[in-house]
Amino acid sequence: MTEIDLNKRTLISFKDIQIAYLIEGIEGVERLITGRKNIASILRRAVKELKAAGKKTEALDKFIAEKHGPGTRGRSVPITGQERVYKAQKIHASGPFLRLPLAPLGTSKGGCLRVRFEKDQIIVKNG
Repeated sequence: MTEIDLNKRTLISFKDIQIAYLIEGIEGVERLITGRKNIASILRRAVKELKAAGKKTEALDKFIAEKHGPGTRGRSVPITGQERVYKAQKIHASGPFLRLPLAPLGTSKGGCLRVRFEKDQIIVKNG
């Protein structure tokens, strides 16, 4: 190999990630992205396209949530033991509500949660 070949930048597309995931699972994806920076958006695009094709992506969703957080919008995912303050929100006809991140509970869209309402607190648990 020449010096130019060694310094040449190699790009990874979302399709590369899809192929690695479908063939080798999370291990293939981890090997493909090792040492790369700013890969979260490509991972999210791969998941979006896999879902559109009707493929199961639970393992990849979990991997992205654990390693790359919720994305560029909003605050970072809270860690265990961290305390945060949230403001109550209100939509036209409904009462006030809280918008809480559920990734720390390991829950994704459609997941079941157990919610217990007490006088001065609300307790949210998995399943």
